[in-house]
Amino acid sequence: MINFRLILLVFFLFITGCAQQIPKSTTPDDNWRQQLATISHFSAEGKMAFISPQKRQSANFVWQQQNKDYELDLNTFIGTNVLRLQKQGEQVHLEVDDGHYQDQNAQQLVYRLSGWLLPLTEPQSWLLGQLESDAELDELERVRSAHWLSPDQRRWQIRYEEYEAINGVWLPTRITLVHESLRVKLLINQWQVQ
Repeated sequence: MINFRLILLVFFLFITGCAQQIPKSTTPDDNWRQQLATISHFSAEGKMAFISPQKRQSANFVWQQQNKDYELDLNTFIGTNVLRLQKQGEQVHLEVDDGHYQDQNAQQLVYRLSGWLLPLTEPQSWLLGQLESDAELDELERVRSAHWLSPDQRRWQIRYEEYEAINGVWLPTRITLVHESLRVKLLINQWQVQ
């Protein structure tokens, strides 16, 4: 009899614990596209890979955006910082290899010092999947692929391979950016939206 009560107690504790788990995802609202357009404060964490005919490189990344200002940290898998990029107003600050650099063009500065070509002008538009012109949408009106012309006239093909519903909007979790022979892949494990 005591064993039976103990089994019942464990069973009810297990059921209660399962019932209280809060799912990470939420169902998108009907007006999720309008809500997506208003997001100006967010952070994204995940993995980034740079694939070119010459080499492959990868890093963990943390992206924090507040309005037009942002901070990007790239770290190795063991936690060593590869680079830290901060854009505040018109100024860009880059820390890489124990050096500190400034410029007004984030994309050119990162490319010049690291060799990594990233579309860093108005990144929130492609990172959040807000591209609408020249975009192919899926049945849920999410961007599946789009072309994006960066201010330095580089044409990027962007594919959104997976989405997750977070805080009532669809946010991309797998993105591939292609420019000529370069591919940049992002796997976003965590979004925080304010």
